[in-house]
Amino acid sequence: MKTRLVTAAALALIAQQGFAADAPTAQLTGFVRIVKSDGKTVVAQAAPLLVTSSMTTSKLPEITVSDKDAFMSALGRCAFNLQYDEVSATAVASSTNRLYGNDTLIAQNTQIALAPKVVKTIWTQPYLVAGANNVKIVVNAESGAPSTGWVRINVAGTCGKAAATPAPPPAPAPVAAPKPAPTPAPAPVAYIQPGSGDWNNLNTAWGYSNYAVTQLKGKGYAKYDEVVRLNAALTAAINAKKISTADYATLMAAWNALNADAAFKAAMAAIVPTPGRK
Repeated sequence: MKTRLVTAAALALIAQQGFAADAPTAQLTGFVRIVKSDGKTVVAQAAPLLVTSSMTTSKLPEITVSDKDAFMSALGRCAFNLQYDEVSATAVASSTNRLYGNDTLIAQNTQIALAPKVVKTIWTQPYLVAGANNVKIVVNAESGAPSTGWVRINVAGTCGKAAATPAPPPAPAPVAAPKPAPTPAPAPVAYIQPGSGDWNNLNTAWGYSNYAVTQLKGKGYAKYDEVVRLNAALTAAINAKKISTADYATLMAAWNALNADAAFKAAMAAIVPTPGRK
């Protein structure tokens, strides 16, 4: 069965070559082949679809190769050894052939000379992309009657294209700094003023401290300086005609402590009023 298939393919090629050989100028013929570097060992091949215009809706013959069959690969493209044949009924002194892959020029062969009815093999090395490549071969491209053939070459693998780097995860949303607790408004200051019982107590302490400062001066009382400072504070409050409850508590606590001191009591009891001092 395999032999019959090969024979049928060979007969089809011979018929194609015979038809092309009768053409008055260069024509594409035979198989499009991917070959190894020796130029003889065929990796894969297919007879191209010959058309008379650049557009066709027919299913393209397909060739499938691997990027491992390429002699060079990088950045998603593979370079292959590709061969195709052309023939002309008359001599051709110089012609140009072009290969397009997915509508992009991938190879060009120039100054091709043909002897009449002699099949000429063209060897070129186009770069193909990984995946599907719709390859168009235009023989005698600069003439008024070029010959065009199509074949789809599927390249398995990546052709050296690096895998896409995954995008980094989004940065976490910034955490707002906690707002400081509002500073509570200070409590209103309460004052003791003339006319209240506390003010009368303060006034009594002031009068007594005045007497102590006057009468104990020069008498050798050890805490005399403390009495002078306390009297000055009491005098300032009396002159201001008001004192905060906190300052009042502090002054009265100091005065009561002084009054409870045995040495102060003794010093006050021993006072012999100095003439001219109140």
